[in-house]
This record gives sequence, structure tokens and C-alpha cells, in this order.
Amino acid sequence: MNKLTGAADAAGLFASTLCMVHCLAMPVLLAMLPAMSWAEDGHVHEVLLGVAVVAALLSLGPGYLAHRRRAVPLLGGAGLACLALAMFVVEPRFGHDAEAVASVAGALLLFGAHVRNRICCRRCAGGRIFRSR
Repeated sequence: MNKLTGAADAAGLFASTLCMVHCLAMPVLLAMLPAMSWAEDGHVHEVLLGVAVVAALLSLGPGYLAHRRRAVPLLGGAGLACLALAMFVVEPRFGHDAEAVASVAGALLLFGAHVRNRICCRRCAGGRIFRSR
């Protein structure tokens, strides 16, 4: 595994975890501390989705080229799609609670993709990302 892919997987794992914590903890924090409502008015979801997309592209793509496990990018793509649908479709139609459920599901899928990618990359011959043909 090269340093860029490893760092991107770590960033993806961090972003997925941050997303889950945000979705699960923010309602509790907002109920306890009304002054923190500014965090929901900003672009937190857009920023987290952007970080998740960049991390997935930088890690899952090169990782797939090394290990050729289709399940990894499919799982990551499903997670990203779930996050985007949660933000752009579920939340406007069904509200924040439904969006939080869909976002957590997407974050879990993406988290699983990054973990699986790390495992598969480490199993590759010599840990290299690109195989010589």
C-alpha cells in the first residue's frame, strides 16, 4: 500500500466516523446546548460529503487496481450514493431524522469499504498498489 492510498483510507475512515458521530450526537448536543445550532445552519454535510468523495477516490480507486476486489469500490460507491441521497433527497422530503438514518447507513458502508480496502491492499504482493504486468 503506498502512502497516498493509506492516508486516503485513513481520511476516509475518519470522515465516515465523523459523519456517524455527527449524525448521532448532533441532535443530543443541539437539545442540550441551543447555542450550538449554528453548526447545523452551515455546510457541515456538504463538507463531510466532499471529504468522503475525495478520500474514496484517492484510496478505493488505486486500491482496486491493486487487489481487483470489486466489492470494495461497489461498497464505497453504495456508501457515497447513500450519503448523497440522504443529503439531497431524503432530508428535503422526509426531514432530519430520516436523513440521519440514511447518512449513518451510508457512513457505515463507506467505513466498511475503507477497512476492506486496507485489508486487501496489505495482502497484495509486496504491498504495492500497482501490479506490474
